[in-house]
Amino acid sequence: MNRKTIFFLSIICIIGISIILFSINKIDYTQWHDLIFWIILAGMSQSFSVKFMNGGALTVTFAIIFASHLHGGTYFTVAVASISHFFFFNTPKKGVYEHVFNRPFYKTLFNMANHAISAFISGNIYQMMHYQLNASQNPYSYLLCLFVYTTVFLLINSSILIFLMVFLNQESFFKLWKNNILWAIPNFYALAPLGYFTYLLYQIPGGHIYVILLFEPLLLARYSFQLYLDSKKRYYQIIQTLSAAIEAKDKYTEGHSKRVELYAEKIAQKLKLPSSKIESIKVAALLHDIGKIGIEDFILRKPQPLTKEEWEKIKQHPSIGLKILEDVDFSDDIKEFIKSHHERYDGKGYPQGLKGPEVPIEAYIIAAADAYDAITSDRPYRKAFTPQEALDIIRQNKGTQFHPVVADILISIIQEDINKSSLN
Repeated sequence: MNRKTIFFLSIICIIGISIILFSINKIDYTQWHDLIFWIILAGMSQSFSVKFMNGGALTVTFAIIFASHLHGGTYFTVAVASISHFFFFNTPKKGVYEHVFNRPFYKTLFNMANHAISAFISGNIYQMMHYQLNASQNPYSYLLCLFVYTTVFLLINSSILIFLMVFLNQESFFKLWKNNILWAIPNFYALAPLGYFTYLLYQIPGGHIYVILLFEPLLLARYSFQLYLDSKKRYYQIIQTLSAAIEAKDKYTEGHSKRVELYAEKIAQKLKLPSSKIESIKVAALLHDIGKIGIEDFILRKPQPLTKEEWEKIKQHPSIGLKILEDVDFSDDIKEFIKSHHERYDGKGYPQGLKGPEVPIEAYIIAAADAYDAITSDRPYRKAFTPQEALDIIRQNKGTQFHPVVADILISIIQEDINKSSLN
């Protein structure tokens, strides 16, 4: 870790520990049995997270923090949110267990401090608003206080985390926040009503039993959802393996499909396409050359110009790919993108000679990404062009070979990469 990271970690930990010690000193000793219950519940909710392929994870921890605040107040919640990290455990991969005794202590300390600071500031703002608005007598003011508490907690908690990532990765704060936090915001706000309902259950005599019963179906739902995500991950890994098998036929195309997938995903994100479309584009990009399995190796590896007959065989690979995937349970969109990834905007492509709006923009995205990577890669018959030379070729063919909007976005993406490389 660099000095800035160590300094930031130290400051957060010092502030957090001070808040924790101050809060523990303020807790009513008659609340200790409640405190232990909420700490264990919060620790378990952190442990049973749903993990996504992008490294993100969802938990119901905020619902517990929210409920514990309504039940015991700010100091109580600081203790719950921070001490619960001692009860955290994780299984990053099969047969490997991570817990407080084997994970780096500074990670546990930082997470404790982050939660303590977030709970302390958002709790005090809530109490101030609640008093000034007389929220106990006005349901609308009460809802506003709950909304502000949720928002402040989210902003502080995520900002502290993102600032740490800024120091570690030397990337933009807003870019990191967008990539790592933005997608989770709806889930965060959805947990507030669950937290409120948990708080109401706890007020009933014997409420701890009802809260435990409430979380049993949640854990079952979490398990089912994790199974679905794991199966989706395996499905994606199988596609990647198949893509690698295709490229094993030709050493010059090694890694090509993966790079096409990355470029296509960036273009699709810039176009703000729905996430479902982006997923289809990624799968189609990985498998866009699957039809080359049916093309003779000597044609694919030929260092001399292809004959007319050989070129006609190459032009069959989108249709061959569609035939291979005919009985595979892919969406029609994925199959259409694979079939049309060599169509041109001016209608001079193949296999059908479609043009303009007759071709899905997703196929144009894959076509542009495919072309750029091919231009900047070595081939048996030529050396790779530089990125800048490739951009000139794309500009020259914008509106003829390439969809103009897609070409402009690809040019901007590559230019950004070139500019970053020149600064490093």
